[in-house]
Amino acid sequence: MTLHHTRSTYSTMKHSTAALLFACAPCFVSSFTNTGIIHVSSTRRQPLSMPPLKDSLAPLLLHLQEMHDHKDASVKHDDPTTSATEEASSYMPYDLLPPSDNWVANSTRRLSRIELQKAITKVKRFVESRLETDLNLFEHTAPIAFKSGTGVNDELDGSESKSPVRFKVPNQFVPRGITPKPLSELSPEEQEEAKRYAMDCEVMQSLAKWKRIMLDRLKVDVGEGIYCSSTSIRKGYKGDVTHSVIADQWDYEIRIKEEDRNVETLKSYVNKIWKIMTDAEAYILQEYPSIILEGHPTAAFRLPKDITFITAEELHAKYPSLDVHGREDAAVREYGAVFIIGMGWPMNDGSDPEEVRSPAYDDWKLNGDIIVMHPLTGYRHELSSMGIRVDSDSIVAQLKHRGMGDQVDLPYNR
Repeated sequence: MTLHHTRSTYSTMKHSTAALLFACAPCFVSSFTNTGIIHVSSTRRQPLSMPPLKDSLAPLLLHLQEMHDHKDASVKHDDPTTSATEEASSYMPYDLLPPSDNWVANSTRRLSRIELQKAITKVKRFVESRLETDLNLFEHTAPIAFKSGTGVNDELDGSESKSPVRFKVPNQFVPRGITPKPLSELSPEEQEEAKRYAMDCEVMQSLAKWKRIMLDRLKVDVGEGIYCSSTSIRKGYKGDVTHSVIADQWDYEIRIKEEDRNVETLKSYVNKIWKIMTDAEAYILQEYPSIILEGHPTAAFRLPKDITFITAEELHAKYPSLDVHGREDAAVREYGAVFIIGMGWPMNDGSDPEEVRSPAYDDWKLNGDIIVMHPLTGYRHELSSMGIRVDSDSIVAQLKHRGMGDQVDLPYNR
């Protein structure tokens, strides 16, 4: 099928809203990620032929369910060699688990598994309703895989370790119950037919690029956009308190005018997302007041009403002796919640960037992360990653900086 898209003025608001259940402090520590995109409208278009393939939920899910099973014992023992922590620590190094004094504050201790699932559903419905009303979005079904070689899949940080799970679709009829012959046993004609229709595919990692294509396909107007509830596999991640190989997330994208590709536009959408988060926190606490463990130090935690904006350079200058996560930890402990602007380029002094970002969708000068303090771990926790999409200049510069200049001519990047 034929699409039309513009490389030169698409902007990305790649948004990763983790933990709206977590956002309710010690309540729900399982987390969501949201990916959203601000998409720039343009009249310059170029045809693109595409294949017809069409806040991570529970990075802590396995860990928390294990702790739920052993909740009485895990509260009583601090020794990592005891049976109470053996299952939990098998998911991640023991020293990365939340402080044991905080385990009792985990909301899963006061909700049954059925209640927890119902609560997750309520939060998701609340957020989706607000995405529709506050950001003028409508829901669209999410794909689960892409044809390889198109550049549409999210390459995450662009490294081989973060590459997608790949598989082949034979795309040929095989009668039910019959195992197809290996390619080597087919006749030359059969081999040619098998190769002609087979597709190399890869599991979707996020919809950051796909959504841009869909805005053109759907002829979405300026100020309007889509959101999807998607589940992806990210094999390159090591499971720990904040990471999982499964990402259950919202992805959204909004079309904006080219002249609105600026920091002020980015901030306006950050504030809208932040308002949804804080309202979701208030909503779930009203629905489930028992999830707060009264008297525990974490019970007083709430997201701040306003979020603090700071650039990556300002953060680096403010905490020059700290590494990336160290300065983010310091910032959220001081401000409660921050949006760090400008992630991808190295610091002016040549030190590492605040975060390694994909070169093909965010403009590294017009992106950022919402980061808060996780009430149970006491460390920084990313709730949202977003940005304005690259234009024709920034995509070339970013690809070349990452040594990926050969990808400029991929169908998606043209």
